[in-house]
Amino acid sequence: MKVDFPLFITMKLIPFLRTTRIPPTLLEKVGLPQCRFIHKYVPRDPKDPPKLYRYPTSYDPYGPRPPPSDKIIQLAERMAALPPEELAQVILMMNGIMKVELVLKENIKPSCPTPSHLKYFKLSFLDQLAPSFYVPLLLYYCNDNSKRESSQIDERRRVIKKSLSETLTKFYPLAGKVVDNRYVDCNDDGVDYFETKVSNCQLSQLIQYPDVYARVRELLPCDPYPPDISSMNRPLSVQVNGFDNCGGKVIGLCISHKLADGSSIMAFINDWAAVARGISTNNHCQQIKGPTFELQSLFAGNDLPGSTPPTLLVRDEVLVAKSFVFGASKIAELKVKSIILEETSDAVEQCQPTRIEALSALIWRCSIDIDQAKNKGSAAVRVYEAAHAVNMRTRMVPPLPTNSFGNMYTMSRAKCIVMNNECIDTQDHDLLGKIKDSFKKIDSDYVRKLRSSGTGLSAVETDGENSFSGQTVKLNFSSWCRFAIYEADFGWGKPTWVGACAAPLKNLVWLKDTSSGDGIEATVILGKNEMAEFERHEELLAYIS
Repeated sequence: MKVDFPLFITMKLIPFLRTTRIPPTLLEKVGLPQCRFIHKYVPRDPKDPPKLYRYPTSYDPYGPRPPPSDKIIQLAERMAALPPEELAQVILMMNGIMKVELVLKENIKPSCPTPSHLKYFKLSFLDQLAPSFYVPLLLYYCNDNSKRESSQIDERRRVIKKSLSETLTKFYPLAGKVVDNRYVDCNDDGVDYFETKVSNCQLSQLIQYPDVYARVRELLPCDPYPPDISSMNRPLSVQVNGFDNCGGKVIGLCISHKLADGSSIMAFINDWAAVARGISTNNHCQQIKGPTFELQSLFAGNDLPGSTPPTLLVRDEVLVAKSFVFGASKIAELKVKSIILEETSDAVEQCQPTRIEALSALIWRCSIDIDQAKNKGSAAVRVYEAAHAVNMRTRMVPPLPTNSFGNMYTMSRAKCIVMNNECIDTQDHDLLGKIKDSFKKIDSDYVRKLRSSGTGLSAVETDGENSFSGQTVKLNFSSWCRFAIYEADFGWGKPTWVGACAAPLKNLVWLKDTSSGDGIEATVILGKNEMAEFERHEELLAYIS
C-alpha cells in the first residue's frame, strides 16, 4: 500500500503539538497565546476568568482615520455645554432620530401674470442696505384631528398651493429674481415649493425643546445663511412638513431680507393665510389688504455695488441660542421697577417704560456685567452699544400703512462707555434712559433726513460712528412684538408656536410675543462661554417665567 507521506507527517504532528506546553518561565513573560482580533479569549483552564486583550497603543484594526471635522467638533462642544436635563432630551431624540423625506418639489407661479409695466421693481436704498441672507420662519401647527382622512389631507395641500399662487399675484416681487442688488426682475419665475414627510418625531418635542433640536433646519426649504450669496436670487421658498406620528404640520419659509422686513413678512403670511381660509370655506369674495409699494419711490435706490455678506455672520465660533420666556406679571414687575424720571418743559415727571424698553435694558445690563467680569482689571475703554431695529412706518408724517412692503426700519443706537468698571459717559443716564433716548431720535425729522436727496445713504452709514476710541461690544435687538405672528390661520387653526432655526448671528436678541399675547419670548444668541454665564445671571433669572 502506498502511503501519502505529507499527510502521514501532518497527522502525526498535530497530536504532538497539542501535547506541547509552553515552558513556565516563558509563560510568565508572554502569557497565554491570544487572538489579536478577538477581545476576549477562553484560557486553557476553564476555571480562570476571561482576560481582556489590550491592543498596543499604535494598533488600529480599522487603519488610520482622519481627524473629526470642524462641524463634528462644534456639535460635540455644543452638546457638552448643555445642562444635564437638556442633554438627556437630546439623547432621547437621537434614539428616535427625526427623518425628513421629500415627497414633492414644485414651482408655484402667480395665478395671474404680472403686467408689463410692473416687471421692473427697483429696490429702495433701505432694501439695498439690508443684510444678504434669508429670514427663516417656522410656523408650528398641532393636529386638530388625529384621524383625518387622506382626502382631507390632499385637500389641504391643494388649498395651500392654490392660495400661495393667488397671494403671489399681489406680492409679485416675491416671485421674481433679484438682480445686482438694484432691482427685481418680476418675470413670474415663481417660488420653490416643497412638501416633506417627517417621521420618528413628535411635533410637541420640537416645541418643548426648540433650542436643542439641531435638525430643525431640515424643515426649511433652503439654507437661510448660504456662504455663496449668488445663489440667493430667488426671494422666497416654502416648505410644508407633515408629521406622520402626530399629524401636525410645520410651514417653513425663507424670505430674502433684501425685499422684506419683519412687518412685511408677517403681512405676506397673514394675507396668504386669509386667502387659504377663503378657499377652504368657499368664500372667494374675502378681500385681503394686499401690499403697497410706495417705499421704492420715497427712498429711491442708489448705484450701490453688489450684495456683500453682513458682518454679523459668524462661521468660525461656536454660538449657542437659548429662548427665555418673560410672563406678563414679570414684565409688569420689571416695568414698575424701571420707572425713570423724565424732564418736561414744566416739571419732572415719572415715566414708565414700554415692555420692549424695560426688557431690552435688562438683557443689555446682564450682557455688560458678563463682559466686565471677563475683562476685569483691564484699563481699556470699552464701548457697549444696544442697537434696535426700529419700524419707521408709524414715525413718518403722515404715517405709512402697516402693509407697505419693503424694508422700512433703521437702527437706533444706545451707547455706554466704560473704563475701569465706571461709566465715563457725558450723559448722566442709566441704560434704560439711554435706550429710551435712542428711540426718541428716530422721529419724523430723522425720516425726513433719510429721504433727502443725496444725504439719506450717508446718514445711515455714519449713524453708528463712535466719538470714543475703544473696543465696541454691540448687542443687536430685533422686536417682532405686535406683528400678529400668531394670527396665520390657514383653515386649521392658529399656530401653536412660531420660531426659527439657530442662526450664525452673534450677540443677537429676537423678541416676539408669546402665543398668549401677554408675554415676551426672547431668543438670545451668544458665544458658548458668554451664554453659560448669561443664563445663570441672577437678575435675569428673577424675571424668567
